[in-house]
Amino acid sequence: MYNGRTCTLIVPTKNEANNLGRLLPLIPEFIDEIIVVDANSKDNTSEIVKNSNKAIKLVNQQSKGKGGALAKGLSISRGDFTFMIDADGSMDPDELVLFAKELSSGCSIVKGSRFLESAGSDDITKFRQFGNNFLTKLANLLYKVRWTDLAYGYAGFSRNAIETLNLINLDNKIPSNFSTRKMAYGQGFEIETLIFCRAVRRGLQVKEIPSWERERWEGDSNLKSIPDGIRALTALLVERFTNAYRPSSLD
Repeated sequence: MYNGRTCTLIVPTKNEANNLGRLLPLIPEFIDEIIVVDANSKDNTSEIVKNSNKAIKLVNQQSKGKGGALAKGLSISRGDFTFMIDADGSMDPDELVLFAKELSSGCSIVKGSRFLESAGSDDITKFRQFGNNFLTKLANLLYKVRWTDLAYGYAGFSRNAIETLNLINLDNKIPSNFSTRKMAYGQGFEIETLIFCRAVRRGLQVKEIPSWERERWEGDSNLKSIPDGIRALTALLVERFTNAYRPSSLD
């Protein structure tokens, strides 16, 4: 618990057994529940979870994509505060207390930024940074915010934020002709863009805090810069201009 609030950590994973085995022992003690959402890994992920001394719930993802995994985890999270972290070691678990502190002060959503003072990245390429910078500036223009890092997925949520965002069904959606990479809208790496932009549309407070992104420990990322960048741009526009979501002062 953190200041009397129960805390859940969601870890989406696909063939990250070695990294997951290094990450789990580093999770802070105030995390009450760890949900590992496995996208049909071909390695020994299940054994890593089984042999851990942490309180871990291993669930299987029905759809493809990081968005589907996070939606699955959020749908079964029991915490007053819920956090999401990558399994590859790029996000420092010691920073979780900083997210918890901000949520405890009343923020609805706290998102990490690699581009605030004292933050940084050992992993991002110049090409990905250019794309992220473009998307961030466009989001600031369309949503009237002052973010510095749109496409970074280290974040924490209050219980009210999870309920307001309504992401529960993403894991069960069937891809349509509109989809790419055989994933429905919201099931891929655009999930961060979808979450933060939808939060603004629904009147939630979103606060950035500094975060340092490290190089992944082992293996290769599943992210594909161009197709996933297009999906993020699509989410940014869909969340702003469709009428499917609660109107706000932006309209």
